[in-house]
Amino acid sequence: MIMRSKPKPETFEFYDLDLPSWVVDESADRTTPYTEEELDLLVEGTLDGIRDTASWQSLVSRSGEDEARRILRSCLIMQDENARKLSKN
Repeated sequence: MIMRSKPKPETFEFYDLDLPSWVVDESADRTTPYTEEELDLLVEGTLDGIRDTASWQSLVSRSGEDEARRILRSCLIMQDENARKLSKN
């Protein structure tokens, strides 16, 4: 019985994709925390995606719309790795 070797799977190179340079070039990463205006856009964009979910509706029913927005905003700030740089200075 002749054993044939399995063909090697093609290796996937992230850089083979037709992506904008800012996606693959980490040196272009943002190094400052989000501005207030950027945070407002992030909150609104996130709300567009989660407004109809049971989790969001539950949070709003427990906390109210304004407090739920503040909680969401705080969560987005905590996920911003550059926000931590402010507290170190």
